[in-house]
Amino acid sequence: MHYFQTRFLWGSGTSAFQTEGAWNQNGKGASIWDSFTHSSVSGSLDREVANVASDSYNRWEEDVKALEYLGVRSYSFSLSWPRLFPDGNARGQPNTAAVKHYSYLIERLLEKKIEPIVTLHHWDLPQVLQEDYGGWKNETMVELFEEYATFCFHTFGSRVRYWLTMHNPYLVAVQGYGTGVHAPGEKGGPATSLTVAHNLIKAHAKAWHAYNANFRTTQTGKVSIVLGSHWVEPQRGKAIDASAELCQESIEAALGWFASPIFGDGDYPVSLKTKLGALLPAFTPEEKLWVQKTADFFALSFGPNNLRLGQSVISYGQTVTPDLRRLLGWIKLEYGNPSVLVAEGDTNICLSYSIITLFSFIAIKLDGVRVFGYMAWSLVDGFEWNYGYSIRRGLFYVDFSQQNRTRSPKSTAQYYREIVNDNGKDAHTHSHNSNNTIHVITVTLPESHPGY
Repeated sequence: MHYFQTRFLWGSGTSAFQTEGAWNQNGKGASIWDSFTHSSVSGSLDREVANVASDSYNRWEEDVKALEYLGVRSYSFSLSWPRLFPDGNARGQPNTAAVKHYSYLIERLLEKKIEPIVTLHHWDLPQVLQEDYGGWKNETMVELFEEYATFCFHTFGSRVRYWLTMHNPYLVAVQGYGTGVHAPGEKGGPATSLTVAHNLIKAHAKAWHAYNANFRTTQTGKVSIVLGSHWVEPQRGKAIDASAELCQESIEAALGWFASPIFGDGDYPVSLKTKLGALLPAFTPEEKLWVQKTADFFALSFGPNNLRLGQSVISYGQTVTPDLRRLLGWIKLEYGNPSVLVAEGDTNICLSYSIITLFSFIAIKLDGVRVFGYMAWSLVDGFEWNYGYSIRRGLFYVDFSQQNRTRSPKSTAQYYREIVNDNGKDAHTHSHNSNNTIHVITVTLPESHPGY
């Protein structure tokens, strides 16, 4: 039985900082993550920073070969803002080598009939913007991001149908500027996180409006933002009504914080306003109208970071659980049944529970959730932020000890390949023991593309 539409966007994804490497190659400027990691380690060994990472900037053709091995119909990747504009200023001249690099990648994907899904900003803010403006704490970033987005739409948009403005702004606001666990490493607490989130939401809206006004009619693409969330349920034996209300507030404190302004009424959830009071920035009536409905589909991140952070925002009587089906159902009910792209589905969570039984038949067929794509995250092992290289999330194993960064498909890659190949047909009957061992199947990958 087929559970998916014929053109369902099976895919995989990566982000620039985690995989590209080439941190100062071909004119690239430093990002806040370059500065953060370099200052956090002694000796600046390549294994502790992302100077080389998976070397996907130089070995992008091998990544495309890996996508071909999987048989996927889409590839989600991010552009490096400091690679395109080392000084962060999109009004100036772009770095020609970077423009060529991303153009080559997009063109090769289209040749292989793989849909590019492009994220403008996946956490790697140009370091100069952090130094000059304080990064996302400063409202000036809203206009700077619009200019950067406009450049990307203008330069690549004729070949890109799906745009994602930014990835999981919750983690940027909380981990980057609140707790300091992520770059830029600021420990400003809740007040700073709320200010950063407010600016991120407005920057996204500004970029969406720029596309809507100047590019939509000619490029006919779609624009959204990737929002992350955990899922919580009442513990057994607890008072259900009271605990269910706490569960609702927990999801609103993470996903609703960003989704309610963008997909709802243009404002923050009432539960957040009640809890935070004057600490929570306010949208003017004009801004509410301007922010709401600034997404053409709902893009969801369902990765381990969300589950870990979910532990910190739950109240007594709740359990964090990796239940993608229930989260998709919540989004359907809360935001009027939008089309959904699972923009980050963690392979270690979802494949181990069998992606199909967890999500396809139940969520799509029984619940009527309008999911049109699924990005297994990630394509290759890479730099896992504050976990460095201690966690491997790739479908393909990368040997970081080898200069050529050899890629080998894991058992999860072969299993995902089977699912993609038959478009989910009876995939829940596949026997699979998801572990991160390297599968015996090998894939022949070409020599890397020479520099530009």
